[in-house]
Amino acid sequence: MGAVAVALQERGFKVTGSDANVYPPMSSFLETKGIALMEGYRAENIPADADVVVIGNAMRRGNPEVEAVHFICRCQRCSGISFCAAAIISLSPERTVKRRPRPCLPG
Repeated sequence: MGAVAVALQERGFKVTGSDANVYPPMSSFLETKGIALMEGYRAENIPADADVVVIGNAMRRGNPEVEAVHFICRCQRCSGISFCAAAIISLSPERTVKRRPRPCLPG
């Protein structure tokens, strides 16, 4: 997920992320790229203005951040947030040129 986060950031997205345990070399790599990383999973780690949330395949229901995304989708009928239950999302130009979503990458 770290490489995906950097790829998105290099395309102009604002990226944040969280993980249970953050260790070098990935933590150092993300820090040098200026990507905010929260240690631990909490619902408040999901930015209120996130347009896209990418959830890694290791995340399951019951995880506070996964539950927060499901709650947001139920309340907004997914009109305000895109939910990608996959480790990688499309980075094609036609998807990223029109609008710059703010991805959040838990796990």
